[in-house]
Amino acid sequence: MNKVLQTSLPFDAWPERDRSLWQAALRGGAIFEPDGAAAHWAEDTRRQVAKGYGKWLWALQSFGTLAPEVDPAKRVTEDHLRRYVAWLEAQGLASVSIASRVTDLMEAIRVMEPEADLSLLRRLVSTLQQRAQPSRNKAVRIKPPGEIWEACTDEMGRIAADPAPLSMEAASRYRDAFALGFLVWSPIRRRNLAALTLGESLRFEAGRWRVAFGAEATKDKSPLAFALPDEEDYQAALSDYLQRIRPRIMGADDLTRDALPQIRGPLWISTRGKAMTAHALYYAVTRASARLLGAPLNPHLLRDCAASAITTERPDYVLAAARILGHSQLSTTLAHYEQASMLEAGARLQEIVAEIQSRMEQEVPQTLAAPYDPFLLDPWEQD
Repeated sequence: MNKVLQTSLPFDAWPERDRSLWQAALRGGAIFEPDGAAAHWAEDTRRQVAKGYGKWLWALQSFGTLAPEVDPAKRVTEDHLRRYVAWLEAQGLASVSIASRVTDLMEAIRVMEPEADLSLLRRLVSTLQQRAQPSRNKAVRIKPPGEIWEACTDEMGRIAADPAPLSMEAASRYRDAFALGFLVWSPIRRRNLAALTLGESLRFEAGRWRVAFGAEATKDKSPLAFALPDEEDYQAALSDYLQRIRPRIMGADDLTRDALPQIRGPLWISTRGKAMTAHALYYAVTRASARLLGAPLNPHLLRDCAASAITTERPDYVLAAARILGHSQLSTTLAHYEQASMLEAGARLQEIVAEIQSRMEQEVPQTLAAPYDPFLLDPWEQD
């Protein structure tokens, strides 16, 4: 077996000064002390930025210029940055990945030394992002949400109409198709998708199924709440999943419609009768889309056309799209929408944006109305 080439310095090998500053950045403050600059970051974000910063340290070490006694920000010189970018290019990284690695470095320095001058890094990040070209054409991979949902309903309809006893394999295919369809209409992040729990984060209230997550469960640390679609085909699929499919996977009897509001436990169940992990759901959705559409669509890629999924029939739902996507600013949602502009709603969306923005003060939190500033946002749009 070939040994994997190491290109990132592990945390326990960081200089003592760097480790101390990083730990302080992550630390929550005591009663009369402020939180560290990265205390609010999700675990995935912490891990990603730390790995990226370790890559920078490894590069400096390989150049013979690490200087453990020097503060992190003082190591960020134009010469070091030029050598670092060249080193990343020599590894064969795509331009998008290189831009991400330098953003890792900038974010690490920002939270470890909040008073540091980041102007050099910001200029470099801006330049790299402008030059970055995706290694794969995302626009080609995005499918119109209506097409995805139709494929899901066709699959679920075939399974539901089959007169043969419901097999575990058929139940699993129905579950995967419904999970894919769920993300078309409710494009929440993968960790929240996996955390959906009947009777807790997913409840039947006032005649509607409603999703609600507290601030501690979301990436941007803001509460998230919305109702599931009330379209007839969606509600039929959801009821069938809860009454027949989920019980079959769990090895239990079918449920009556009246029993649905009292169901408890994970929404997504594996064939072992346990809650599906976020990793398992990723592959379930990707596998289902490849089978039904001829193209593997992962949960994050579905978010790129999520605003269009919500606004195809009602462009004024763009505010709901922003909230469900977890975007702190409307401009971010519109950027996602533009990636899927092949949908017929695109032409109508622009007509209503002016009207929406005119009532932003009343309808949207101030953070949604604020001008876009990439340096004030968490740069990691991961599931």
